[in-house]
Amino acid sequence: MTKILLVDDDFLVRTFLSRLTDWEKHGYTLVGAAQDGEEALRMTEEYRPDIIITDISMPVMDGIELIRRLRQQENTACIVVLSCHDDFDYVREAMKLGANEYVLKNLLTEDTLLKLLVDLKKKIVSTSQGGLQFDAPEVERAYYLKLLQGSAPRPEDGFHTGAALAVLILDYETRVSAMELEQQKRFHSSFAQICREVCRNQSAIRCIHVQQGEYALLLDFSGISSVYERREKIQQYASAVVRYAERYLAVSVCVGTSRAENFNPKADECWQEAQEARNERFYSAQTVLYGWQIEPCGKEIPSAAQRFSEEVPKYMEKRDGGLLRQRWEEALAAFRAEHTEARLVQEWLRQTDRKAGIPQRTAPDMLDGFRGLERAYLTFREEILPQPDNYSSAVSRTIRYLQQNHTGEATLIEAAEQVHLNPAYLSHIFSKETGITFSEYLLSCRLGTAKELLVNTDDKIREVSVKSGFNDYRNFCKVFKKTVGETPQNYRKQCRTK
Repeated sequence: MTKILLVDDDFLVRTFLSRLTDWEKHGYTLVGAAQDGEEALRMTEEYRPDIIITDISMPVMDGIELIRRLRQQENTACIVVLSCHDDFDYVREAMKLGANEYVLKNLLTEDTLLKLLVDLKKKIVSTSQGGLQFDAPEVERAYYLKLLQGSAPRPEDGFHTGAALAVLILDYETRVSAMELEQQKRFHSSFAQICREVCRNQSAIRCIHVQQGEYALLLDFSGISSVYERREKIQQYASAVVRYAERYLAVSVCVGTSRAENFNPKADECWQEAQEARNERFYSAQTVLYGWQIEPCGKEIPSAAQRFSEEVPKYMEKRDGGLLRQRWEEALAAFRAEHTEARLVQEWLRQTDRKAGIPQRTAPDMLDGFRGLERAYLTFREEILPQPDNYSSAVSRTIRYLQQNHTGEATLIEAAEQVHLNPAYLSHIFSKETGITFSEYLLSCRLGTAKELLVNTDDKIREVSVKSGFNDYRNFCKVFKKTVGETPQNYRKQCRTK
């Protein structure tokens, strides 16, 4: 059905127009009737009519201003202007601003209106989404999602995909997910509008909201036979999306693009290439990643990573921290060498956590963020409190926080923020439940790390102190001797001669 919106301040005129013909019978549906331009703008955003029939002279916002605003928003609906007098100055201005047709009210009949609408409908079909008509935005989105998956028929006329951009909003969780549902809908609409602004030609782009924070931009390159020109346009559009998203919506995005060499690609092929290019951000801090510059993604978990996941319980049981760290670094190096898909690496971490028997963590969105995460598997070092789950939730979470963060600036205040308690109260319940103080346990964690480094590495003593969380080298040697009974040098020598 072709959607039509009526706009007129006269109730009798709106009633006359709504009853002038059997709209449904002729393939049209009236989505609404607005009484002024302001109301019409709101209704066009909500209903997205294909044709707008509007009066020129109206209070609040007249037809001239309505047309101007619609075209500024790059709304491509066909606009028919109504006038109750033969005033060609108004008509000339309306046509100049982008109206498609005009009709004098006193000459309007069912036949003249239907003939006019048939002509407009032909224009709509010729520039519509791939020559197709959609009854609702949800239906349109569902169609294009199927097209991206390769499960929808390719249109025989109209829009033909020549390239694709895979756009990810990096701060979606903090910027968009926190919005109310209606605000999120407006955000998606605004993002699509920005994408149309990027291309400045609504018939040359489709913007599909794929899932949370992810959008697909399909570009029509019909008639462009130069690879150089295609690449140039892709670069132009991708860079503009980044700028416009930041400027108008205050969000940061990452863009991956398809290649430009295929002159008859399918939408799903372009989308796959764009996603693979965007995957490169997992290994690089670039904002725009071009398909013709990117190596193919690895589709399987490397053997080194598989071995680590399978053997991590054994490393923990044998308390072999040195080998565990070595195997972890080998796994990360293998991921980087094979450019494994980010989602596979993130799923690998979740599976490894399950096999290790530790709480699953949110996987970082870049590989560099995986460095240091192996500390969570080294909980065997702190035997003073071997089973954190035996305590209350707040104390258990504090123990894990110290186990994972003791080599850095771990403090009682930060730990209290993690468990949402007052620092003094956390200190009290920690001592009451465990029998030792917060500071004593933090020290035991750091000494455990120092012992492991002394035995399993050739790091200098000063380096060991820093890596263990001791900022003062002299204090480290003093505390180590007092607690362990040996200097760090003697401890290393004795352990290695056993």
